[in-house]
Amino acid sequence: MPVIPRIALIFAALLALALPASAKPPIEAFGDAPDIGAMQLSPDGTKVAYLQHNKDLLQLVLYDLQTNKSEALATVGAFKARGITFPTNDYVILHASMTTRNMEYLTNKFEHTSAFAVNLKTHKTAQLLTRADWLHPAQSGLGRILGMDPSGKYALMPAFVLDKQITADPLYNLLKVNLDTGAGARIIGGAGASTTDDWIVNGKGEIVARTDWNDKTNDYSIRVYSGDNSREIFKRSGPQQHLEVIGLSQDEKSLVVTDRQNSEFFSLYQMSLDNGALSAPLLKRNDADIERPIIDKGRVVVGVEYAGMFPSYSFFDRQLDAEVKAIQSKLPQSSVYLTSWDETWSKLLFLASGGGISDRYLLYDRKAHTLNLVAVARSQIKAADVGEVVTIEYKAQDGMKIPALVTWPAGVSEANRKNLPMIVMPHGGPEAYDSVHFDWLAQFFANEGYVVFQPNFRGSGGFGESFAAAGHGEWGRKMQSDITDGARALAKMGWADPNRMCIVGWSYGGYAALAGGALTPDQYKCVVAIAGVSNLKEMLGYEKRTRGAESTTFDYWRTFIGDPDRDGDRIDAVSPVRLAANFKVPVLLIHGADDLTVPSHQSDQMEDALKAAGKTVTYVKIPGDDHSLLLPGNRTTVLEAARDFIARNIGKAN
Repeated sequence: MPVIPRIALIFAALLALALPASAKPPIEAFGDAPDIGAMQLSPDGTKVAYLQHNKDLLQLVLYDLQTNKSEALATVGAFKARGITFPTNDYVILHASMTTRNMEYLTNKFEHTSAFAVNLKTHKTAQLLTRADWLHPAQSGLGRILGMDPSGKYALMPAFVLDKQITADPLYNLLKVNLDTGAGARIIGGAGASTTDDWIVNGKGEIVARTDWNDKTNDYSIRVYSGDNSREIFKRSGPQQHLEVIGLSQDEKSLVVTDRQNSEFFSLYQMSLDNGALSAPLLKRNDADIERPIIDKGRVVVGVEYAGMFPSYSFFDRQLDAEVKAIQSKLPQSSVYLTSWDETWSKLLFLASGGGISDRYLLYDRKAHTLNLVAVARSQIKAADVGEVVTIEYKAQDGMKIPALVTWPAGVSEANRKNLPMIVMPHGGPEAYDSVHFDWLAQFFANEGYVVFQPNFRGSGGFGESFAAAGHGEWGRKMQSDITDGARALAKMGWADPNRMCIVGWSYGGYAALAGGALTPDQYKCVVAIAGVSNLKEMLGYEKRTRGAESTTFDYWRTFIGDPDRDGDRIDAVSPVRLAANFKVPVLLIHGADDLTVPSHQSDQMEDALKAAGKTVTYVKIPGDDHSLLLPGNRTTVLEAARDFIARNIGKAN
């Protein structure tokens, strides 16, 4: 039996943060990037690297856990920081992107991604894969690191390379990239851009397998390698394949894959490198999907994180499994995420989020059985500023059970949680889900005195295949009525004032907000749509043009929304841009001008339609930023605009 350790938690540091706040945090404390974020532990467990935000300055910082000294490694300029990798003790890699265009190849903008390696001994920085004329000039996904060469000096990275001419189908090759110079050399070639999608590399830098997906034929295949020779061991045909190779078994003699196998939820399996045969499930739950695999050095799968209102984990190592569960039990109201670990698994870095606290990083020493506070992500937000998040479940009109979150206003006692002004905030995706964590947007509204309702309507991910599939063809219909039913349920229970509701959403949530104003015009007193979809036919056309008529992506959206050729009238019937005359309440539109996920033309059209119908509309278009609005100051702009607009329409709560 595994031994659950007695964990000495440094409660004093945590409780000190729970003292009453002297004043409400400034709006920038919610809107700006966290003071500290994306923290990663070094392989030897002695240092952490993280992104530090100070007003308009974003830096990559190294902190020594033994000496308590920090140093800035690099300043993030025009790029948008996307994450950090700590592949060896000598290098830290920053992943970033920039919206751009290459006029020689593409007139449309695309998100150019890249990676920057910082040598911790020389303090020199190299941008990886920038000086090769054989690289394709317009590709996203550049900067992905699949493994390391045993020397620790080279990263193994995939990239699209040119064969003979720029118009030819580029090949997805695996490259060996010098972390000091950024120069890359081709190791092995893959198939064309429409086929090869991943390489599996072991801890010795050896190629084990390659996966291919052909959008045109809907064929998924797996090839295994012995030196330069390869052979196919698995092939499956059909749209929207579920099976995916995620890594290697602990003995490196098998692949590890996720698959549904006619089940509601994904499970973990081993696949034979000899013949592609699948084992019985290795890790499986009958009530939760696999959110992500936990992958160690050399792409070895050591466990999984499961989806749910709170994250949970399963590991092959029973002792590790018990210790992680024990850590989570110490903060039962918070989501506790495992974010990184050292190479011997003796130190684990966790992010604790929600449950009455803002984000904080905790370091667990398995030998000493201690859990210590490393950093608070948002230093200006104290525990008293954080609204309590609770999970609820309600029934939709047809009886389907809908899980949801309610965030209570910060500082409002339980006795006074009655008849409150409410923000209804459906999530994006739509096949995503809201879970307990420090949601900066929900917490801002809670800090302003509003109760925030976040429904996981049918069509959301994380709750099984049937729940997600129940949303197919239901944009503006049952997906929307699930949201409406929940809002009315909270009013009926006396929690929310039915005459002081505003619906606010981002991406699909922006569509749901507009649909709320168009399809239930008497339900809400105002609508805020951030990066929202307004014209479903045009959105389908955009995906068809950019991804291809035979692509899996277009097939997915056609399944979820409808076929524009067959279901045109039905799609128009739930497209807010076609229903502008229905609106009775003011609308605030917010959109990044460089949004490549939902083009800003969607909000442009909505503004024109509302104005033509004589409706009240305000449009805040944010230049130079994308769908996520990550550039400094832009999320604060969103909060300022939304705060003032909502206060004018349902009253200022605080």
